[in-house]
Amino acid sequence: MYLKALEVSNFKSFRGEVTIPLERGFTAITGPNGSGKSNCGDAIQFVLGPRSNKTIRAQNSKDLIFNGGNNHKAARSCSVTLVFANPLLDSGRRRLPLNMDEVRMSRSIRLTKSGNVVTNYQLNGEDSSQKSFHRILGAANARPDGYNIVLQGDVTSLAKMTAKERRKVLDSVAGVTLYDDEIRKAERQKLSVEDYIERIKLLEDSQKARLKELKKQKDLAVKVKDLVEDLSNARIISTQANYASQLAEKQYQVSEQSKYLEEANNLEQNVREGSKILLALDDRIGDLQKQIEELTGGESKGLNKQIYDLHLKIDTSKDKISDAEEKDIEAKSELEELSEQLNSARNALEDFVNNLASAKTDLKESKLALSEAQQEEQDVQKIMESSGDESAKFSQQLTKLLAQLEEANANLTGAQNEVNKTAAQAEVLAEQLSKSQETAEEHRLSLGELELKGEGLTGNNTAVDRNKLSKDLITAQRTEERLVGESQLVEGKLREAERSRERLRAEMENSSGARGMAGGAAAVIAARDNGELSGIIGTIAELCAPIDSTHESALATAIGGGMTSIVVEDDEIAAKAIKWLAERRAGRATFLPLNKLTNNRVAGKALMVSKKPGVVGFAHELLDYNPRIDIAIKFVLRNTLIVDSLSTARNYMGGVRLVTLRGDVTEAGGAMIGGSKRKMSVSFGGGIKGASEIERLSNEIEKLKIMSETISGALHQARVEQQQLRTKINEITDSDQAVKLQEWRAELKQAKSVYNKSLGDVANNESRLSDLEQLATQHLDTLDQAQRVVADLNVTIAATRDDMEAASPAHLKDRLHAAQMKRLDAEGVMAKAITALESGSEHESLLSDRVDDLSSRIATLNSNIIVRSEMIDNLQASIATDAIELKEKEAERTQLLEENKGLEDERIALVDERASLRTELTQKSTNAQSRRRLSDELGRSIINKEAAINELLADMEANSIEPAPPETSLPSVGDAEKRVRALERAMEKHGPVNMLAIEQYAECQDRLDSMKVEFKQLQTRRSNLVEITEKLESQRKAKLLKVLDKVNDNFKKSYKILSDGGRGELYLENPDEPFKGGLELWAKPKGKSSKVNRLQLSGGEQSMAALALIFAIQDYDPSPFYYFDEVDQNLDAINAERIAGMCRERSKQAQFLMVTLRKVSLRLADHHIGITHGGDGCSRRIVDFDRERAIKLSELESFKNSALDERISAIAVEKQQQAGVDMPTVPEPLPPPKSLGGLLNFTEPNEAEDSTLPGLIERTAETSEDIEERRKVSEAINSIANLDEDVEHMEQVEEEV
Repeated sequence: MYLKALEVSNFKSFRGEVTIPLERGFTAITGPNGSGKSNCGDAIQFVLGPRSNKTIRAQNSKDLIFNGGNNHKAARSCSVTLVFANPLLDSGRRRLPLNMDEVRMSRSIRLTKSGNVVTNYQLNGEDSSQKSFHRILGAANARPDGYNIVLQGDVTSLAKMTAKERRKVLDSVAGVTLYDDEIRKAERQKLSVEDYIERIKLLEDSQKARLKELKKQKDLAVKVKDLVEDLSNARIISTQANYASQLAEKQYQVSEQSKYLEEANNLEQNVREGSKILLALDDRIGDLQKQIEELTGGESKGLNKQIYDLHLKIDTSKDKISDAEEKDIEAKSELEELSEQLNSARNALEDFVNNLASAKTDLKESKLALSEAQQEEQDVQKIMESSGDESAKFSQQLTKLLAQLEEANANLTGAQNEVNKTAAQAEVLAEQLSKSQETAEEHRLSLGELELKGEGLTGNNTAVDRNKLSKDLITAQRTEERLVGESQLVEGKLREAERSRERLRAEMENSSGARGMAGGAAAVIAARDNGELSGIIGTIAELCAPIDSTHESALATAIGGGMTSIVVEDDEIAAKAIKWLAERRAGRATFLPLNKLTNNRVAGKALMVSKKPGVVGFAHELLDYNPRIDIAIKFVLRNTLIVDSLSTARNYMGGVRLVTLRGDVTEAGGAMIGGSKRKMSVSFGGGIKGASEIERLSNEIEKLKIMSETISGALHQARVEQQQLRTKINEITDSDQAVKLQEWRAELKQAKSVYNKSLGDVANNESRLSDLEQLATQHLDTLDQAQRVVADLNVTIAATRDDMEAASPAHLKDRLHAAQMKRLDAEGVMAKAITALESGSEHESLLSDRVDDLSSRIATLNSNIIVRSEMIDNLQASIATDAIELKEKEAERTQLLEENKGLEDERIALVDERASLRTELTQKSTNAQSRRRLSDELGRSIINKEAAINELLADMEANSIEPAPPETSLPSVGDAEKRVRALERAMEKHGPVNMLAIEQYAECQDRLDSMKVEFKQLQTRRSNLVEITEKLESQRKAKLLKVLDKVNDNFKKSYKILSDGGRGELYLENPDEPFKGGLELWAKPKGKSSKVNRLQLSGGEQSMAALALIFAIQDYDPSPFYYFDEVDQNLDAINAERIAGMCRERSKQAQFLMVTLRKVSLRLADHHIGITHGGDGCSRRIVDFDRERAIKLSELESFKNSALDERISAIAVEKQQQAGVDMPTVPEPLPPPKSLGGLLNFTEPNEAEDSTLPGLIERTAETSEDIEERRKVSEAINSIANLDEDVEHMEQVEEEV
């Protein structure tokens, strides 16, 4: 097997397609520096897979594509193909594991539109991969990562390596890197296992503690489990008992309905029969009434008339005496008031007279003082006028102003007098108006009394007709009977309403879940609305409403019984309301005083759960209410959270109360409440279910009580009227009613005339007073005008006097000022006196008239008292005489009535019997109607009961509860519910119970058992890993030492040949632990001391030692072909010849390719390939290139002073193929222990996969672009393909020529 040809296309400096044929033996590739001869080696590595792009002297893959040189267009792709000859060996096998004589391995790259690079591998024209290339070449021991390819700088690098770096090269040759990988793998796995062991130890302690705690919870859960089963059975029995009770109630209602219908029919038949008897009694009573009227209408007619007249006369006299006495009392009271008024008036008159006398004296004195002051002023002014021109001027002006002031004062005094006069007149008129109004009121009252008296007289006209009185008596009797029936009917309705109200209260309390609470709440709210109780804000149901209607059921369930709780202002109001309920026995209620409630802080668990998925939010946040009652809302909701479903509630239950949108509840302690939806007894925004009906019945009861009281009063009044009518019938005679009416009409006419006259006086006085008020307004305006004129003049006079005083001597100023002050005082006193005297005469007259009027009224009252006293004496004497006569007449009438008593008694007995019968019939009729109503109500109740039964049955079916068989003995509903409550209380005694503890305990125990098993497995695995690691270390050391021995022997031989008899050796720095030390290379060239150090060798000597090592490695791990790239460039001619000679010698077993410029190497080569360039940046193969031409080209190059390309790259030694079959392998890592929860992941990342994933994505995108690109240009490519090939061939021929 050997490399038969190298085919390149647009690779690096090669433009177009270039084929380089290769032969067996030793082939030398030469050419000028920069011609691209080393690109041949880059092309080989490009196909085999370089260690990096830098190894083939490129920054990235794009640099491998021909860039166009100086004059050509850059290519978009490049490709290289290695053609291997794969002949059949004597053994019948082939070196390459492919059954064909020639193997073509190709690699190409191309650029997409976006500038991305797409790589493609082909094996014999079919798509392949780099791994496939490595696998096939590896079978022939032609790996691209070995020392069969030696590049520029590799020799120098190997010569300058440290001991440890050199030992690593040996590691790679020996293949112990696989051991290193396995050892590292074992160490990582060991660390992971130890970490698992440590974690299991820690977790085992915590699990044991948890198991101990769970055992207690499990024991309690086992106990409670039986209670839960009993509770479930008890609830089923309670439901069945409720269903059976509902059926029994329905059957009872059906039987009661039939009974009521039968009773109603019987009662109606009795009423029809009793009505006939009642008609017969009416006829008999009428006959007896006529007989009695005939007996009393004869002789007794005059007797009754006399008795009636005497009664009337006595009553009239008594009334007159009573009126007189009342008038005396009023007169005496009025006398006291008038006496006080008279004394006050006399005192006022006396004081006023004294004030007038004083005013006259003051007037006389003020006039004298004014005259003196004016005289003094005039004297001073005359002196001032004679003192100078300026003073005289001011004096004359002042005199003129004083004259004007005197005239203005006169006008002011006149205006003031008019105002005072008008005020006095108004005062008198107001008093007259008051008197006339009082008189009119007295006349109105008298007229009213006469009208009332007239109503009595005209109303008594009905008593004149005896027949009319008899009819009235019969009407009154019938009214009594009707009222008795109505009374019994109302009483029946009242009792029925009270029973209905109590029944509704009981039902409402049962449905509300708190005995006595709902009725009490309804009563308190009704009392609030009626004004009986204050400070009641309302029930929770009234005061809040859901923001979203879909949350109504959940929120109502969350509040529960708190819906009927009543919010009040403070605890004092709550205490009053409780006392009010107790006094009226109206039930019980829960009160929430705002001043005493405490706001509980939101629990941490509730706050955390509120942010979880599926949680709608806190219940109080989903309600709309006044912030004033915020503390009450939060109190009844207790940090309750609303969630979307029961599964969500189960996920978060424990430590927080949760309510689902459907209405199921999980309590903080772990209890779960749910099932079929129950009709809410209380709804948001309204009252308690049934409370409105109770309120209606309560109002109806109040109305019925009022009706009962009214009927009772009317019944009593009817009986009184009957007695009065009987008395009147017995006493009736011809009366003087007409005379009394005529007298009354005369008195009424006179009273009306007097009243109208008094009204006229009042109107006249009001008119006069109104006119006087208008006049007073005019006088006041005049007075205001006069006051303004006087004020203005006073200001002007004062200013003039100041000016005059300023121009006058000082002593005259003082005299003038004193005179002015005296004059002003006198004027003031005189004005007051004049005002008092001018208005005094009229006021004195008014006061005198007042005294006279009061004296006259007192005298009249005294006279009337004396007259009434005499009248009372006469009336009392008349009453005594009439009483004696009345007594005699009544005795006579009593004797007459006793003789006819049998008829009256019979009539009364029949009337009573009739009334009793009528009442009985009315009651029966009422009872019949009541029975029919009850039957109708029972019919409606039966319909409702059937609906309730059907709903209950549906709920039972939904909960998989079957009705109990008829023969089953069920407890009563109360006993069943009592049993349920007892079991619930028993559950509550245990507090929060973790019912999952049984399963959790088993899981925890299983987990501990699993931990023990896994712990043993991990300990076993750790021991195995330690053992495997020790074996790997031992085998790695043995293999390294074994390879070292062989490579060392090869090195000694190679170095001896290359150094012409020199000695060399390889040895380990640390033979016991070779991997902790390096590999030293000792070389002693021929003729040098044995103590020479490698570092003391020349560069050429070090290169020869490095090449000897390379040949030694190649001898240990031979390859079918070798490629050397200018390895002799730093050697002298002798050493270069030795290297070339060794290559030639070795080429007998393998193909050697050497890039060189040394003549000796070219002379020893079997085949020669020349590479050159034409100055345009493109490399070309020289055709017909032989040894002579190669040597000549070498001689030309040796005269050039061109610098050599220096490349230094690090040798990266990667994995070798798998070592021997006997190498122990590390088992696959154990999965994370299940007892740790399976949460740990210690899987090592696959770097190869990670590194290839971006490339795969990139290639996928590029392939998509390529498909589109190929679709567009496929036809164009096909049409010009042949033409392009011809043109390219011609260009190559021209370039070669």
